[in-house]
Amino acid sequence: MKKVLALILAAALAFGLVACGGGDSSSTPAAGSTSGAASTTGSGEKDGTLLYYCAFIGDFGLGDMGNRASLAAAEKYNLEYKLVEYGTDSSVAVNSFRDALETSTYDYVVASSWYISDVMKEIAPMYPDTTFILFDTSPTGDFDGMDNVYGITFGQNEGGFLVAVYSALMTKTGKIGCSLRSDTPILNDFGTGWLAGYKYAAKEMDLDVDMVFSYIGEDSVQSTYESCNVLFDNGADYVWSVAGTNVLGACQAAEEKGGLEAGYGVIGVDYDQWTYFKEVGDAVGYENLVTSMLKNIEPCVALIFESVIGGKGDIKPGNSFYGVATGGTGLAINDNYTENTPQEVQDKIAELSEKIANGEIDVPSYFDFNSYEAYAAYRDNPDADFAA
Repeated sequence: MKKVLALILAAALAFGLVACGGGDSSSTPAAGSTSGAASTTGSGEKDGTLLYYCAFIGDFGLGDMGNRASLAAAEKYNLEYKLVEYGTDSSVAVNSFRDALETSTYDYVVASSWYISDVMKEIAPMYPDTTFILFDTSPTGDFDGMDNVYGITFGQNEGGFLVAVYSALMTKTGKIGCSLRSDTPILNDFGTGWLAGYKYAAKEMDLDVDMVFSYIGEDSVQSTYESCNVLFDNGADYVWSVAGTNVLGACQAAEEKGGLEAGYGVIGVDYDQWTYFKEVGDAVGYENLVTSMLKNIEPCVALIFESVIGGKGDIKPGNSFYGVATGGTGLAINDNYTENTPQEVQDKIAELSEKIANGEIDVPSYFDFNSYEAYAAYRDNPDADFAA
């Protein structure tokens, strides 16, 4: 019980420290709260305005990455920068977004589109002079005909493939694990790629490996801890925790097994979690994060700004896919990765990344299935090949 309490306190500390570094307060903003306008290029006339819209910054994750991407664009292109946070209640996200657009005029809007992409067909035509950049969209997001909307869909299926193969190459017990936060389309896209990687390792690479696959259910550190403990107790020694910052629960579970020194590793998600938690310092068990599957928000947003403002014009409006080939995803290469990953495994991951990038390996996506039942059949039968 003391260890679980230490874990929860460490998670709280992680959130607090990031918020202190990224905003005016370490507390989570109330739903619909708005920060003050912030200039990133000093005083003087600006060449435009940029709104960054998100749940809240200080999340040590996607919100912070989008914020850094927006701040970088404001600095580079001399834009007035404004932050609007709608808070932790996702039910107010759409109305808060409408309010933000109605109360001011923006040339550019950067937002995480998880909750707002479905209303863009209605909203975007109302603001024809505003360019919307929405990251983390669904592959099924339809922005056709909207000349002012740029969607960024990440290849989490491709990243998941690499995670599974990496785990299969690293395992000593012969069993690897995947724990998804919830049984939902985007999360199942992570899972589809991971399942494809596991099956590739077993069939194409002839590795003697088994797997365990589960859903966490409740979005919390404690539930992540319990879910990953089950995977470890069932023989998995390398576990992918697709649970955002709640990965700290998986780290604690691995730590109690002896961590990387005893052969128990955790793969994180979305950003280089080992590097981030290292900066925090008190995140229990973060050292067991041998790598993470990345969603490279900052460079992808930068590419769109270069196209739209910088004059390159190489990215067209609509929903674009950013996978391994375009640097949208991959595994985090950091000191912990290189120290704990044999060179032959690093080389194999680099080789498979190249094969994905050039199309030699086509990783299936959850969104390729015609039905949930088809996905479930692929998930529940280790020997099943992909069938739409």
